[in-house]
Amino acid sequence: MNSVRELVKQIAVWLGIVVLLPLAVWYSTSAFSPPPDWKKHSRSTSRLDEKIKEATPEAEKEKLRQEKDRLEKELDEAERVFYRAMFWVAYPVGLLAIILGILFPVQTVGAGLMFGGLSSLAMGCYSYWDKMGDWLRPGSLLVALVVLLVLGTWKFRPASSGNSSAA
Repeated sequence: MNSVRELVKQIAVWLGIVVLLPLAVWYSTSAFSPPPDWKKHSRSTSRLDEKIKEATPEAEKEKLRQEKDRLEKELDEAERVFYRAMFWVAYPVGLLAIILGILFPVQTVGAGLMFGGLSSLAMGCYSYWDKMGDWLRPGSLLVALVVLLVLGTWKFRPASSGNSSAA
């Protein structure tokens, strides 16, 4: 019975790290680089759509369409800035968590750090993916893959038997 209780506690610790690490990254980034105000943008564009439908002179409609285009460009730029900041926080934090996780002596915490790190890294890449430069997409994935390959090979390499004679 005690082993089941301990297993449940270990799962809770693991799951807590997996969930809280990406959330901490998201909200920490949001604290110094606020996300765009999507609700405000939606309200503004909805109002402009209504005005465009009701406008009679074509010149007035065109002016309202230009205003809507300006709002769309502002939102795109605000999203680019926010998601760039998210990437440059989440990606390194994710890599660091993976590295610390594989080195951490307590299995539950180490696994939590690794899964939380992978989640943070994926969140950072996913949120910025369509705005990333062409070189950054494969570069960020390759760096993460190489880190995992090197650390995994190093940590889980077969133990040498010390017996060098061939059978």
